[in-house]
Amino acid sequence: MAAGAFPRIVAASSPLARLSHLWRGHTPVLTLGDRIFWGRAPDDCSAQPVAMALLQHELQHVLDFASGRMSWLSYALRPGDWSYSVPNAGWDWNRLGAEQRAVLAERLWRAERNGAAGEAARLRAVLPWG
Repeated sequence: MAAGAFPRIVAASSPLARLSHLWRGHTPVLTLGDRIFWGRAPDDCSAQPVAMALLQHELQHVLDFASGRMSWLSYALRPGDWSYSVPNAGWDWNRLGAEQRAVLAERLWRAERNGAAGEAARLRAVLPWG
């Protein structure tokens, strides 16, 4: 993988994710470095489109960690990284927060899978690896 990342799925919830259950009401998948903590990860994401889309989202976080764009501390200290809401236009990869970048990576996978060529092209123009 790019940036020297070697992603791996850990079939357990991260202690940090379990803590976030207090305000989220569920235990999310959480990525720290190369490790994707996914307590209920399917054996084969390719057979489940929702799981594959989530995997694409988490792999973007792996890239962010590997490239130095994100650390657990920087994520905790930058509330802008927590927003999943992405503006409809005017995307600047360098101004987007961590979750927004991951949402766009997930959207690219969905657009390519669903044959939405125009949306996929628009996303590829923004994602540095697209």
